[in-house]
Amino acid sequence: MQTVQKKEDQQIDFVLAWVDGSDPDWQRRKAQIVGDASADDSVFRYREWGLLPYWFRGVERFAPWVRKIHLICDQEPPAWLNTDHPQLHIVRHEDYLPDAYRPAFSSHPIELNLHRIPGLSEQFVYFNDDMYLVCARSPEDFFRHGLPVDNAVMNPVSTTDLKMAECGNKILYYLYNDVQYLNRRYDLRACIRKHPGKWLSPVYGKYLLRSLMLLPWPRFLGFRVEHLAQPFLKKTFFKAWETDGDILDATCRHHLRDDHDVNQWLLRMFQLAEGAFIPGKPAGKASFVLSEDNEEIIRVITGQQMPMICINDGNISKDAFPRVQVEICGAFAQILPERSRFERF
Repeated sequence: MQTVQKKEDQQIDFVLAWVDGSDPDWQRRKAQIVGDASADDSVFRYREWGLLPYWFRGVERFAPWVRKIHLICDQEPPAWLNTDHPQLHIVRHEDYLPDAYRPAFSSHPIELNLHRIPGLSEQFVYFNDDMYLVCARSPEDFFRHGLPVDNAVMNPVSTTDLKMAECGNKILYYLYNDVQYLNRRYDLRACIRKHPGKWLSPVYGKYLLRSLMLLPWPRFLGFRVEHLAQPFLKKTFFKAWETDGDILDATCRHHLRDDHDVNQWLLRMFQLAEGAFIPGKPAGKASFVLSEDNEEIIRVITGQQMPMICINDGNISKDAFPRVQVEICGAFAQILPERSRFERF
């Protein structure tokens, strides 16, 4: 009986939020609620690149130990997707989002309610649909001793960052909001005293210097954000909704992104503040923005130079988009040429 329980405790699910912004029905439904001038409604958040098959190929090849994949979508999944695959769970918004939070054309309610997904394991890794595995990963890369592998490297949200937000990079507003609410609940120095080895771990290498330099400040100023797949404990979400439900509810009632929102990074910060993590080595440069010249991204993918990457959409002209799309898909095809069992054809 003890052996079975241990095996259950080690089960890890992947959760992937996906949207095809080219879907006419989805565009029509979204157009019915667009109109709030303060909302972040960039087309780049929803453009379809055709890379989803490579996400599944990467999981099958590089993380075959995953128990189940929960694909969140508010539209019909791609016709090529094998929805009968025993490891795949298609999650519609109505399957787990409360009525008051739908329709959700913002990622924030989708992310902040992940714990409501039926059948989700206690340990899970959350992916945006622009995050891909490019090398073999083990369960210990995400969880050890039942805790997420993460780093508590502190990094302030600067006034320069907020100026960038005013120019259109709204995600920095959410980071700022997250930090403010983190300070509402937790005392920085008390957190460090409770788990000094986690906050000041030598495994952080050069990044440890950032935290050491910020120790004189009495409040949280921010964390280093890697923008990669994030390991979570489901109980983190349950506790956050019990203690800070007012914050989360206010965000989830925004059908489009709003400057006053928080996002899933707040839940990650709660995990760090609780000491509910195992220190892991911070990733190097693993997040890229697509442009009309993507030589570096293609080299990183084809050379499998890092285990996981995030590819953010960029301000690419309509004329250049088809060429860039072929280049990026071609790079993934070089390392993942064979169809996965998640593909019908």
